[in-house]
Amino acid sequence: MAAKIIDGKAIAETIRGEIRAEVEKLAASGVTPGVATILVGDDGGARFYRGQIEKNTGTVGFAYFDHTLPADATEAEVLALVESLDADPAVHGILALMPMPAHIDQTKVFNAIAPVKDLDCVNPADIGHVLLGDQLFAPATPSACIEILDREGVALQGLDVTIVNHSNIVGKPAALLCLNRNASVHVVHVYSKDVPAACREADVLISAAPVKGLIKGDMVKPGAVVIDVTTIRGEDGKQVGSLEWEAVCAVAGSATPVPGGVGPVTNVILLKNALAACKAQVGVA
Repeated sequence: MAAKIIDGKAIAETIRGEIRAEVEKLAASGVTPGVATILVGDDGGARFYRGQIEKNTGTVGFAYFDHTLPADATEAEVLALVESLDADPAVHGILALMPMPAHIDQTKVFNAIAPVKDLDCVNPADIGHVLLGDQLFAPATPSACIEILDREGVALQGLDVTIVNHSNIVGKPAALLCLNRNASVHVVHVYSKDVPAACREADVLISAAPVKGLIKGDMVKPGAVVIDVTTIRGEDGKQVGSLEWEAVCAVAGSATPVPGGVGPVTNVILLKNALAACKAQVGVA
């Protein structure tokens, strides 16, 4: 069996076009979705992410607001900035870029972001809504997995889903999103007794384990959909995922590559979240 390679870039471009169309409709009412980032200090990874957000918001016609504070900014100054952005009607989404300097309590920052503007879903209230299944939006990476399955015509109801990861930002919310679609979900991790057995049961296998080549071909159910969330920088500098790629593709029905799979879709899901936040705040259905 030769697995279908799921083209995340193509899915992302389709979603981007849908967002642009919605932005044009909002513009007719004088509304422009606005996204603000908060960067404290000069962490290289955070600066790169900030640049990606600025680039991505520009591709769909969003307004972008950059707020950069020095590394010695106080926690009170960061919280005051969050408060001002919460109150700013031009800002519909806020992203607090991590890591922040050690003297700043990131939990306080997360809790200060208004839930309706919390694009990363770091405020506990937003995760609570994901648990209840009545969320306005959900964390971007797990949402990207669901979006890919939807675009591929995979209805989760009644399927067995195995998620290899139990982190707060991927594994747990992904499990909730799948449960809310009436899937049977098995979450495994480094402390699980038999990860391969759990993987072999899955109609849909979502791997977010930060281990190159962890998922072998004999760990995949024939015909399964395999979603690889992991991005690892190989020794040659190239991005690789957690699948033993050729072996998995010989068994799976379809699979996402790295790069070009979940990553591009995650980027546009943040934009989709911002659009939903904007529409909720301005009262547009």
